[in-house]
Amino acid sequence: MIDVTSLGSYVFCARAGVLSYKQQGLDSGNVEKPRVPNLSYVPAFTEDELKEEFDRIFPAFLRYSLSCLIGFLLLWVIAAFFSVSLSLLLLLPGSLLAWKATTDGLSLLAVLAELSRHKDATPSQLDSTATGPVEVSWYGLIKDGYISFKPKGRYEDLSLNLCGQPWRILQTTNADRIPVFNYSGSNFVIRDSQIMRLALYSHLCKKEFRGSKSEWGILLDVATKRCFAIPIDDHLRSKAIKELKRFSRVLDEDQNGQPVKTPAGSPCENCLFGKPRPFISGVSDTRFTTGPIGANTHSGHHGQPVHSDCGDKFDWRPHHRYWHENS
Repeated sequence: MIDVTSLGSYVFCARAGVLSYKQQGLDSGNVEKPRVPNLSYVPAFTEDELKEEFDRIFPAFLRYSLSCLIGFLLLWVIAAFFSVSLSLLLLLPGSLLAWKATTDGLSLLAVLAELSRHKDATPSQLDSTATGPVEVSWYGLIKDGYISFKPKGRYEDLSLNLCGQPWRILQTTNADRIPVFNYSGSNFVIRDSQIMRLALYSHLCKKEFRGSKSEWGILLDVATKRCFAIPIDDHLRSKAIKELKRFSRVLDEDQNGQPVKTPAGSPCENCLFGKPRPFISGVSDTRFTTGPIGANTHSGHHGQPVHSDCGDKFDWRPHHRYWHENS
């Protein structure tokens, strides 16, 4: 089945779509997963979850902090009245306690910052008359009564050979289902690939939850909680399904040995599939669900051989920014 993530990659670049499809289900070390900076421990981005996380971390932070204070006082006494060498020897375990107290303290500060954002947010309502993306506040949506939950598994439409699992779902009291796409990059803008993904997630939500509506998709910057709400109607869902069928034909053509077109413009510049990595035999292999494939190496910075997923699959050198950087 084609995963919605692979379709999004295809809209970005046909070759990226083929690569994403061939790595579906793999825990590939070559593909970076979206991460939540400083908040990976927060499961649902709600006030209750934030408070639970604070209550979980604070006792350990207090315990480590007090242990550090007492420990460093003892080290000072040992250094002042007994042996400086002994105090230095005992400094290592004390430093480990200090490191743990510091990391827990930073986590607590991150949680407190999010609680402050939540407190300052005002309820945000989605304008049913909107015809384009609308910038909204994540905590404003939560305060307006939207409930955030993480799907327990992937949704499927066997008739389209399509599957996908939204990162989160926002649910309303009248059974609306709003898929959420998490963004963790530095350039937070709306792209066609994200809109197509949200449209297909909306389609899967309507199929999974019979009788429910799914008229919006949310593009969320997980670091700042800045959001764009994307209106989704039947026309947009149909457009995404047409794109899915084109992608399916490309996959068939690739399976039959037909070339996949070289991307136009500059999608390769920051693409993870085209990012060169040092060639290490048996370690850095490009892996697909069917197994590893051979490396197409080039001389990288300082002359070491490098290769990439896209280069290995399509036997070329993607125009990644690596090749324009100084060695």
